[in-house]
Amino acid sequence: AAFYTPALDLMPRVTFQPAGVAVDCRPGETVFQVGLRAGVGIDTACVGKGTCGLCRVRIVAGASSLTPFGEVEEKHLGNVYFLTQVRLSCQTVVGDGDVVVAIAPAPHMLVLK
Repeated sequence: AAFYTPALDLMPRVTFQPAGVAVDCRPGETVFQVGLRAGVGIDTACVGKGTCGLCRVRIVAGASSLTPFGEVEEKHLGNVYFLTQVRLSCQTVVGDGDVVVAIAPAPHMLVLK
């Protein structure tokens, strides 16, 4: 039997597209940590250390609930966040609101036509 826990209603939730997997998390967790726990398959070589630049996600909703775009991300992604809405999930910390992200293809998987 499921028990109603009011405290769970206060936890932020990260929803991963295209899978539609929604995961409750604690404020202060990175999107990468939440995705790893949910098994949604975010690419990584450095396992969340911010050195490989592969764990890209596009922010679909809830950007105001995330920490600001930072220097580590700019090094890997350039300064085009406001155009692309793409961030490194290991550098993107969830605050107190819900967030929706789309798992973005890693750079080595992009095919130019």
